[in-house]
Amino acid sequence: MKISKNMRRGYALTLAAVLTLPCLSMVKTQAAKGIDMGQECSLIVSVEIGSEAGANDKYLEDFNQMSIPVSVYRVADVDVTGQIYTPDGVFAEGDTALKFGGIGSTATAEEWQELAGQAEAILEAKSPKAAGETVVQSIGGGTAQGRIGGLHPGMYLVVPEETYNQDYSVQYAFTPYLTALPSSAYALEGEGSDDWIYDTTIGLKPEAVPQYGRLNITKNLLNYNETLGQTSFAFLVEGRETPDGPVVYSDVVSTTHSDAGNVTVTLDKIPAGLIVTVKEIYSGASYKINGEDTDTAEIWSDAAVEAGIAGAPEGGSTVTFANEYGGGNRGGYGVTNHFDSDGEGGWTWNNPTTPAEE
Repeated sequence: MKISKNMRRGYALTLAAVLTLPCLSMVKTQAAKGIDMGQECSLIVSVEIGSEAGANDKYLEDFNQMSIPVSVYRVADVDVTGQIYTPDGVFAEGDTALKFGGIGSTATAEEWQELAGQAEAILEAKSPKAAGETVVQSIGGGTAQGRIGGLHPGMYLVVPEETYNQDYSVQYAFTPYLTALPSSAYALEGEGSDDWIYDTTIGLKPEAVPQYGRLNITKNLLNYNETLGQTSFAFLVEGRETPDGPVVYSDVVSTTHSDAGNVTVTLDKIPAGLIVTVKEIYSGASYKINGEDTDTAEIWSDAAVEAGIAGAPEGGSTVTFANEYGGGNRGGYGVTNHFDSDGEGGWTWNNPTTPAEE
């Protein structure tokens, strides 16, 4: 499994969340002629990920391989002037009916987004049939597109599905939004021709959500000297994007044993896609390693496991080490201090359990 290029820069992944709503200027349109209510509209749904997209360059590989299902729902009729919208179907029912009357020429993007959120809530509650569906796929040159035809004039809710990249290391989420069909250059850009455009193109605005997996470190203590009491073993865990790349994840964990057999410690929230190297750095004062002191594993996301992706191990990736009593009379019990980042430059100490006095 190869980590996606978009997992770099400390895994803080966010694409621009700019909400571009083609309907924002629609209520201001003063068209030279009315809408042809008998003419069908089409909608091209596009994602631009290429060199011209600047900060989106690192997502190109993912979007070249992904398929993004998109559905549209007709939420309102439009009058011939293109300025008055009347809720339609389930979006016109009861107290939850959409209210376009409060949306005027000075409406903000936030107000349109709020209205789109209300439409999405109605969609989830009442599950109406989609007016059209498509799958957005790469057409080359850093562009992915899908087309929906046969749409009657009106207001539509565009709903892209959350989609994972090929190795399930990143989930791409999309904000549903409203768009008006037909449109015009003036409606879309605030300037230019006010002639109605019945074939409209809109762009998806994705947010990249990093996925995480888990690593199980199992220590098999082959035999145990009871007179020495509990014994501990410590492991250094380092994660890299490539086998020879720089370390981007590091932690130290330990297992403690009071008899022979297996003890497993699990690390959660490891960025999916990393190649981790686990090295036993402390083997107990009177114990020795049986076999290798280093092992590697690839981290698969929990989402990949749930989806049944080939190679994604149930319960997380696992490395195993074995030790045996090597002679001597020194005990080797210890604890591992662990600090969690608060995300604001501070750290919280997780006070470990101290051994009971004998």
